[in-house]
Amino acid sequence: MADRQNSTFDPLASWRNWLSDAEARWNSFFNQMMGTDQFSRVMSRFTELSLNMQKRMAEAMGQYFSALNLPTRADVISQGERLSSIEERLTSIEASLTRLAGAGEAPDGASIRKQRPPRTKQPLSEREGSR
Repeated sequence: MADRQNSTFDPLASWRNWLSDAEARWNSFFNQMMGTDQFSRVMSRFTELSLNMQKRMAEAMGQYFSALNLPTRADVISQGERLSSIEERLTSIEASLTRLAGAGEAPDGASIRKQRPPRTKQPLSEREGSR
């Protein structure tokens, strides 16, 4: 008889029922609240204030970095863009030089590397003096 009574009795069932009812009531309340024009105005104002605060903080940090003679985020991004365009121009110059050096040769610039002087640890003046 004790087994039958324990199998039907769930001590947490009432708590689960209360929790699901409370969640449904809160969902209903917040859905009604968020559907009002007043809520839309408040959220719009909050978003505007947040963006304004971010802008002022960025300006203050820019002034702070300038005072410390450090680059700002905008400076680093600008330098990155300039470096990227320089790399693209160098790539196109290398490709042009490769085409001019000889059609059909290695397109990776190997013919240009062949024309460079050999790399040694001795300066050029010492190598010529020893010959």
